[in-house]
Amino acid sequence: MLSFQVESGAGTARRTHWNQAMREVYGPRWALNPARPADFRMTVHAVQIGSVTLSRASLSQAEVSTRPQPLRRTSERSYNLYIVDRTQRLMLGGQSLMLQPGDFTLADSVLPSTIVTDGPYTTIGLTVPASFLRAYVPNPDRAVGICFPGSEGLPRVVSLMLQEMWRMAENGTLATVGNRLVTSLLEAFSACCELADPQRHTQTSSAAARRAQIREAIQVRLRDPELSLRSLARELGLSTRYVQMIFNEDGDSISRYIRHQRLEGCRRELADPALREHSVTGIAFRWGFNSAAHFCRVFHAQYGMSPSRFREQALENAGYERPGVPPQNTQSGFTGAAVAPGMRSGAVVSR
Repeated sequence: MLSFQVESGAGTARRTHWNQAMREVYGPRWALNPARPADFRMTVHAVQIGSVTLSRASLSQAEVSTRPQPLRRTSERSYNLYIVDRTQRLMLGGQSLMLQPGDFTLADSVLPSTIVTDGPYTTIGLTVPASFLRAYVPNPDRAVGICFPGSEGLPRVVSLMLQEMWRMAENGTLATVGNRLVTSLLEAFSACCELADPQRHTQTSSAAARRAQIREAIQVRLRDPELSLRSLARELGLSTRYVQMIFNEDGDSISRYIRHQRLEGCRRELADPALREHSVTGIAFRWGFNSAAHFCRVFHAQYGMSPSRFREQALENAGYERPGVPPQNTQSGFTGAAVAPGMRSGAVVSR
């Protein structure tokens, strides 16, 4: 679990740190504009469930906004399904809506949006890659900006599920059932969309459902170095041609998708101070790579630097001069943390 904490203080570096926390958890387009920067406080915790991120953020009064930027890769687009604990005004793609405590909505990472509250607030959200969400909601753009009331009916089920999933993340019981709960929640959200606007919502196609099945199978075996299109098709009882064909409808190939997911896993672990004693090669092999040279080459192509340099930079930014050296206090008051397995999310460990 990743944890970030921003304490009160001032300075440009601190502003950079709180935006860094937002972007690492929610995506590259999010930014904060606190009502009182010197007194601003924020705590963000996040846990990865396959390609989906479950998070909880508590922050002082602030305007939170997304800045529209062109997509460099289609994989960058994501949607944020989130609930709030106090009245919130939201401008999303030119549309205005008001959320009450327990209500939830769907936001699109590529649309300009602004969130405003009149005091401190907490949100629990699910950040879902666009391609993954479309397996449940084929036209998610049509659900963006709808206010789903969390006080009644099926939307209340979704709201309570999000809250319960976060409680499970805190007490360490989410890992074994997280993927199944994500599936159940998104199925319930899909039904909410259909009930909210039956004329504009279509049923999930069999091909979309099959793509979701393939992604789930990939997540289960992501660390297996023998994972391949051929072994995946054999496991699912399908032809390799059919598996590749329905996966390509999202504009990606299975091999690129597997490589990207493995690289993201390596990136998170290389930046994790709890794993700083582990070798780069060991981390790569644990995520299914079987060639150190190949891993270094594709990592550099993806992130613009070698794995060793990335780790060095990530630990330096978090207050570590080199592996094995205790963290130094920073004047910014920002602490990025990775929580070791079994540790509650409220315990923040400096990176």
